[in-house]
Amino acid sequence: MNMTKLNFAQRGWILQSRIFKNLKKDFLIEFRNRSAVNISFAFAGITTLSVSLACGGATLSPQIHSVLLWIIIFFSGMSGLSHIFIREEEERTSLFLALHSDPENVYLSKLIFNILLFTCITALVTPLYLFFMQVFPGYTVYFILTAAAGSLAISSITTILGAMVAKADSRGSLFTVISFPVMIPVLWISIKLTSDSIEGGAPPELRSLLFLLAFSGVIISVSYLAFKFIWTEQ
Repeated sequence: MNMTKLNFAQRGWILQSRIFKNLKKDFLIEFRNRSAVNISFAFAGITTLSVSLACGGATLSPQIHSVLLWIIIFFSGMSGLSHIFIREEEERTSLFLALHSDPENVYLSKLIFNILLFTCITALVTPLYLFFMQVFPGYTVYFILTAAAGSLAISSITTILGAMVAKADSRGSLFTVISFPVMIPVLWISIKLTSDSIEGGAPPELRSLLFLLAFSGVIISVSYLAFKFIWTEQ
């Protein structure tokens, strides 16, 4: 079908349809195998329980709680977020995907999958941590918004990094090594906002929250434009 002869509404419908098909394929494969999901959720649950037992009811500062929470969230999501592109290489389906889908469709479907997966991980880890560690945020709304904005930023970064390292020999370990330094600004701001939300003193800075959202927007925009070159070069 010649996309140049279609109007804007038709192009948008076709784009959404192709993205949905790729996204549906990823979900069907993932929930059939459930390897990444099981690993991520098991790591999240076991680590959260282990941290609560290790602390033994000790009183920790909001800063320590924030660091522990985001470390658990970050490492719980690493295996699942990288797996979306690595699986295509391991199962030899990347070439088929490149031939039958535009790079933009591939990127958006993988991005949406990672956002949904990491949001689920965050939604699992956060209440478990709050329950076992007996933490009660002073600003609940800011706390939830920070978790959502931090998850979006991490998902946007890991999606494009996963595509870049998918063909590397040691892609699993390389992904984590590359991701962590890039994540430092996002984790730093997320930890600071989470700490302020838990402490309940002065309201958290709204501009820091807006920075996370703007940062995600920039990463997604640049990745969308650059993904074609990354995908075809591979």
